[in-house]
Amino acid sequence: MTNSDRPMPPLEGAEHRWVTVRGAQLHIAESGSGEPVVLLHGFPQHWYAWRALVPLLAHDGYRLICVDLRGFGWSEQTERGYDTDGLGADILALLDALGLDRVTLVGHNWGAGVGFRLCQRAPERSVPSWR
Repeated sequence: MTNSDRPMPPLEGAEHRWVTVRGAQLHIAESGSGEPVVLLHGFPQHWYAWRALVPLLAHDGYRLICVDLRGFGWSEQTERGYDTDGLGADILALLDALGLDRVTLVGHNWGAGVGFRLCQRAPERSVPSWR
């Protein structure tokens, strides 16, 4: 079940789209251009949790990709796939679908755990934060 028919909260400059990965349709809100930064929200949030940060970074040469994790916000709800490994696999599949080899990850709450798991599984896909 998707939530794509619900009204979307406004954020100037954000473009919305849905990408199907691992049997689920994930919603992403993108803003800016340049180095890709994936923002992973916490529980029980969605992409809009990053609304104050997006305008600041989108103008500093970053392509911000705010993901609604599986079952949250405007992403599809499925019967399975909500464990940390599954959510991390979703994000890896999303990177593949978007053609991104390496990204900077920013995570809050659950999103931090998902990002950490993703770094464990595919450390070559994450840009070191000390760059």
